[in-house]
Amino acid sequence: MRAIGYSTVEDGDEGTLAETERAFHEYCRLNLHQPIKAFISVEQDEGGRGVGYRRMMDYMVQSEGEFLVVVPGARVLGADLESVARSIVELDGLGAKVACVDEEFPDPMQNAFHTLGIKGVSRTRSRRIKESMRARALQGQALGRPLFGYRIGPEGLLAAVKGEAAVVELIFRLYTKDGLGLRLIAQHLNERGISTRRGGNWNVVSIRDILRNPAYTGTYSRYGMRRPNVHEAIIPAEVFRAAQDLMKSRRPSGRVVSSEPFLLSGRAYCAYCGNKMMGVTRRQSWRRKDGRRARGVYRYYQCQSRNNLSLCDYHTWRAPLLESTVLSQLKYALAANAPRTLGGGDESPGGQAGATREGKVRDAERRFLAAMKRYAAGSLGVAGLAEYLNGLDGARRSAASVERPADVEATLANWESIEFETRRAFLADHVARIVVEDDSVQIEV
Repeated sequence: MRAIGYSTVEDGDEGTLAETERAFHEYCRLNLHQPIKAFISVEQDEGGRGVGYRRMMDYMVQSEGEFLVVVPGARVLGADLESVARSIVELDGLGAKVACVDEEFPDPMQNAFHTLGIKGVSRTRSRRIKESMRARALQGQALGRPLFGYRIGPEGLLAAVKGEAAVVELIFRLYTKDGLGLRLIAQHLNERGISTRRGGNWNVVSIRDILRNPAYTGTYSRYGMRRPNVHEAIIPAEVFRAAQDLMKSRRPSGRVVSSEPFLLSGRAYCAYCGNKMMGVTRRQSWRRKDGRRARGVYRYYQCQSRNNLSLCDYHTWRAPLLESTVLSQLKYALAANAPRTLGGGDESPGGQAGATREGKVRDAERRFLAAMKRYAAGSLGVAGLAEYLNGLDGARRSAASVERPADVEATLANWESIEFETRRAFLADHVARIVVEDDSVQIEV
């Protein structure tokens, strides 16, 4: 696998600089990785990462490839557990995995728990667990819950499950041979009653994760190691490579799209299937009659079941129209609940509403800590870790918005002049659910 080295050293310590680079190349030699480039910083930013971290990120974006980022330890990824987790999620977004040179704790999150420490975690017990997991990994034995298509055999190795393996083969065939995209594959499986292991519906994320996982070729990957032909293969190597090439060719290049968040995300629900309405941004261009090019950006809310699972029907609202409709009804909905809402709430930082938001932050922090432990144990993926991180960020944004006007009528009257996050926090406090039909909206406060 192509590897990139990243580390930080003290300014002027040339010996450490050379030693760090040698350790990176030696790690690659021992684990059969291809060393590409090393980014070693002598300065650090406020988050504990070196200034070379951003240069490394830019390099990976321009290279448009998958890399293994090799670090001496988790400390170079952040000054605390949360910072390390953010770095792992950010790097995974570019298709990069992280491994530590530290032989005792090669997994970055496990390394972070060990080196940075955390209250309530026994380092001695943690070390014994990690040593056991490391020994099993060296033998290619499965750790955690087996992926779809496999079970853990009597010797601890992955063994194919006949029915699930057939579904995996179907997914690869639909993608590489029939040319179907991720959403159409999900629709194909769901319409035919083919469910996930838990009996749920398929979505674009679960389809993508299967197409990107080299384990289906019989390759075992863990702790920066990659061992081929360890367990039974479901997909031939050439079919897997064809899927990766196709994914890369379909990946947008040459531009970075940064969409603004949607005001009603997480609160609007489809009245027909009960799933959430998700915000979608579409960019279109066309040529006018006079020959000039024109471009437009369209934002709307669409049923998530339709968009991700290819279920339900095409229920959609233009974002400005749905948001203005909700705002127009909100005043009357809140007035009906007076005096609990109109001028009657305690919005001070020390009041009941402020205490509620602070409690939500503490709950989100506990959930995120538990998620990091699950990720370190191998029972949660990076996508799940990112989901808990987003929940923590949302709780903190809500808690930071205690400076908004206490009077509900004044807030609604000055809606357009209020910051976006303050409006989001206001809706979080006063709106429980927005049920969206094709031609009407119901607000539950």
